[in-house]
Amino acid sequence: MLFIASMVTNISNYAFQVVMARLLTPVEYGLMNALLSLLAVMAVPVSTLLMVVTRKTSEFKARNDLAGISGLYRLINTRVLVSGLIGFTVFILCAPSIRDYLHAPSLIPIVALGVLIFTTLAYPINMAVLQGVQDYKWMGINQGLGGPAKFLFAVLFVLTGFSVNGVMIGMIATSLLLWGVSYYPIRNFVMNRNQQAAIINRISFSEVLPIFLAVFAFAVLTQADIVLVRRYFTAHDAGIYASAAILGKAVMYIPGAIVLAMFPMVSEKYALNQSSRHLLAKALAFTLLLSGLGTVLFYFFPGWIMDILYGTRYIEAHPVLKYYGIAMLPMGLLMVLMNYLIAREKSLFSCLMIIGAFLEILAIFYFHSSLMHIVFIILAIGSLLFMGSIALQYIPNFQRPTPVHEVHIK
Repeated sequence: MLFIASMVTNISNYAFQVVMARLLTPVEYGLMNALLSLLAVMAVPVSTLLMVVTRKTSEFKARNDLAGISGLYRLINTRVLVSGLIGFTVFILCAPSIRDYLHAPSLIPIVALGVLIFTTLAYPINMAVLQGVQDYKWMGINQGLGGPAKFLFAVLFVLTGFSVNGVMIGMIATSLLLWGVSYYPIRNFVMNRNQQAAIINRISFSEVLPIFLAVFAFAVLTQADIVLVRRYFTAHDAGIYASAAILGKAVMYIPGAIVLAMFPMVSEKYALNQSSRHLLAKALAFTLLLSGLGTVLFYFFPGWIMDILYGTRYIEAHPVLKYYGIAMLPMGLLMVLMNYLIAREKSLFSCLMIIGAFLEILAIFYFHSSLMHIVFIILAIGSLLFMGSIALQYIPNFQRPTPVHEVHIK
């Protein structure tokens, strides 16, 4: 169910990219994807919250503690609102510097991006609760709705003449719609007001920090290339690279549904002190099969795929797409391993990811004489991190969770 819903959204997202590539000029298209890549990096705190809330919700589900789920939801939403307002203020103050770095024509798309980041804070929390209680039906509904809604809203505003700003406005409207749809199925969980105070001390900075670092590093590993290419290459080359990168990232996004299903299962088994390696083996096998198929298609038919989807204006992207799919295969496998290790509280994994992200940026800084060099750097770093992550799963945790049957709820 989640895979079908994810494919609906993925197809809609790529239809969105194809239509935008035709409606916008290569320069505008490159700017749009630079902004969206920046959004992915800036949204790392939200992704971190999603993992924390999912993991905690899974634990409370294992203990049948509905009050814990309700308290967690209210606590996180309150803190997110306050942090979001502070972050939005800082972002607006930094908007002129961001405009200059990305060579944007005005401040308007940068400010619109700030509003978009703020409006996307609450929706992932609803999805995290759905994931934690393993309500895959409503997860699938929201997952399948996101892509088509973004496509319709963004295309509508671009056609009315708002250009890149229209994309931002359309995504803001999508975030608000998805929040309403995702809140409906969790209302019974979050309206339980009993014992809410007991949850406040159950989330510590030490357990949030490793997740934040790992998710932030993965976002840098998979999104920073588009931003850096926008910085070091011409606007035309940045648009060419973005067209290939957006298509090639499909290889990495394919296992998204697998991760959504696996993460709460692994977290629940970890809370129960049960083995979950069989879940990892299945997830990696499915990822290798599905993402591997995408890699093969991009390698043997890059020109055919690019010409049909983007047209002849992006003919220079053919060789980039051919190898970008290969570069994304280890990243897809790494995403599965990252979620598995986070669910099992392997904090050392974040250190490995931070080192990898630093090395990627450093390598691109020194070796960016051609677009193909960027692709090969991503492939090398992703492969090294995947092998290192495989080794990490055999390193025992410093502290095991208390089995569920030994927990005493106040």
